Amino acid sequence: MTTSSPRPPSMGGLARHPVIRVLSAAMLVNTLGNGLFMTTSALLFTRAVGMSPSQVGVALALGGVFGIVAGVPMGRLADRFGARPTVVALLGLEGVLILGYTQVHSFWAAVPLICAVTFLDRGASAVRNALVAHALPAELRMPGRAFLRMMTNAGVGVGAALASLALVVDTPSAYRTVVVLDAVTFVLAALLLLKVPGARPSREAAASRGGFGALTDVPYLVITVLAGVLVLQQGILEVGVPLWVTRETHAPRLLVSVCLVLNTAMVIALQVRLTRGVEDTARAARACLRAGTLMAVGCVLFGLAKGPDPWTASILVLGALALQTIGEVLCAAGTWALSYELADERAHGVYQGVFNSGFAAGVLLGPLVVTQTALRYGMTGWLIFGAVFLAAGAVLVPVTRWAAANRPAWEDAPQKQQAVA
Repeated sequence: MTTSSPRPPSMGGLARHPVIRVLSAAMLVNTLGNGLFMTTSALLFTRAVGMSPSQVGVALALGGVFGIVAGVPMGRLADRFGARPTVVALLGLEGVLILGYTQVHSFWAAVPLICAVTFLDRGASAVRNALVAHALPAELRMPGRAFLRMMTNAGVGVGAALASLALVVDTPSAYRTVVVLDAVTFVLAALLLLKVPGARPSREAAASRGGFGALTDVPYLVITVLAGVLVLQQGILEVGVPLWVTRETHAPRLLVSVCLVLNTAMVIALQVRLTRGVEDTARAARACLRAGTLMAVGCVLFGLAKGPDPWTASILVLGALALQTIGEVLCAAGTWALSYELADERAHGVYQGVFNSGFAAGVLLGPLVVTQTALRYGMTGWLIFGAVFLAAGAVLVPVTRWAAANRPAWEDAPQKQQAVA
């Protein structure tokens, strides 16, 4: 377990690092396609596939469930066969399956495809996190993840901007063209990742607790659940802000777009900077506590935005969004550190798979929680939601101490994995 680390590299140093450069290029290409697809997916499913809005919601929810269960089996494959070949195969297969969206024309045909694509997508995300652990030295994992998240937001932003062309044309053919472009980005990302150093899978990792040790590591599971609770914050930006601003405040509708742009810009500007110094478990837990506190205060400001004049409401919403975004950045940094530092170094695939499942569950449940608290009960609901964030951040501190003090016997085991070109 890391107790100290050298001074983290600068932004320029990260960009010049050969492994991070390849990883970030693959991430930028892939997330550009994700931005294209995410911006147009609702219209693709309704205009081109022929689904109703309610059917789209059901299909995406079912897909989210498959995404939750993907992490562990895909992580197990990564530990057995190597993270690099596994993530390359998953991205390539996902790119092929995504092309199926151009051929389906009904709810019943689309549902299994959506579930399969989401399963592969979340599985690839977990294995990609394990690849970072294998390809980078411990002192570069955190700054590397921060740099990759910065590139993710940049890629999604550019993709969303390019998707406006399809929105202007607004035809089924235009939305199917976006699908094809998205599929191409998966293939390109897979090819780029072939340049990342791999790691020979360890026999000890394959045998460790039957290969699924993370599922019996109780402290790690508890931290995964608490991190998933903090990830519920994703639902605020996705669902809470648009509905709260347009239905419950006097702020202009344009503020919804401003909030999305502000969130993206702040993540790009702050993720690397605020990740520095969050490498060990104690600091990571405190970062999560600060994140939960900022998210809680942000919830209060969102609640106060109901009632005042448009200018006051707008200032409150923007202030709340800024606090939520800083909390989001700190949460990402803290939970990354915990997911790596408390994992079995011989089995990062399964451990990152478990942690990714907690993340996927938080993303899936976030919209439901925000609609059933803040959007249903107003200020009272925002206070409840904020209290949940504050409690999760506070509990993470003693739980992390417990986890760090009770590491299993494998912590001091020699590492068997060796990098290969």
